[in-house]
Amino acid sequence: MRRVHLSFAILIAAQLAALTAAPAAARSVQESAGWEFNLVPYLWMAGSSTRLAHPAFPLAVEADSSFGDILGNLDFGAMVAFEARRGRWGLLLDGLYVKVSEDGMVAIPQLGGARLPVAVGVRSFTGLAGVQYRLVADGIGSLDLVAGPRFWSLGSSINAAFPSGTPLPPGVPPSYSRRETVDWVDAMAGAKAVVNLAPRITLNAHAMFGAGGSRFSSDSLLAVGFRAGRSTSLLAGYRHLSAEVHRSNGLDVDTRMHGPAVGASIRF
Repeated sequence: MRRVHLSFAILIAAQLAALTAAPAAARSVQESAGWEFNLVPYLWMAGSSTRLAHPAFPLAVEADSSFGDILGNLDFGAMVAFEARRGRWGLLLDGLYVKVSEDGMVAIPQLGGARLPVAVGVRSFTGLAGVQYRLVADGIGSLDLVAGPRFWSLGSSINAAFPSGTPLPPGVPPSYSRRETVDWVDAMAGAKAVVNLAPRITLNAHAMFGAGGSRFSSDSLLAVGFRAGRSTSLLAGYRHLSAEVHRSNGLDVDTRMHGPAVGASIRF
């Protein structure tokens, strides 16, 4: 199952985008002789769309949080990024943790595809260590290429208790409560950009795509920055994160987390 929570046009534009770039007026590469640092803590109000199956529960469970359900389903979401740069080259560290609980549905073939409710939980931790190379830096903004490994740890839980007498497919228990966890590393590549819209306002975006331990993973952000002080800016935007994992033992997880994010950029 594939669901698109950002428009195709935004995702294509985000390929020229940036991971937690500082919303300050860009300076030329030649002027940036010393080290520059940027710390960006965020809060992420993430809902999700998830399709999963466990080895001992071979029915596909589907759960979907609409925008209005985000605050009700989010258990916790936070992220932080750190950027160190000197001249054209830089290092980007990005980590986030999201835990979402929501109601899901499972279709029972023996009941003509009738859907019964189950409880679903998704816990995701991911961290990126990326190398950056600045292609452009002028009065309009900046453009960087980013590449590096991203570590994932994704846990999924299914809690189901079907009514007595429900005809179930072979191998499906009448009650089930279990968490499965899978860890992997993806090779990621993408871009980041900052566009100066006004003396204190910037448009910030990023997009990264990868694969390796997963079939496909993506991370994109579109945000507006407002410079509140000489070294501090406020950020507000929308982030989308996805991963598809399929294992030979029957564990399948296809999750898309999405929602508004707010944070601050602290430069030193």
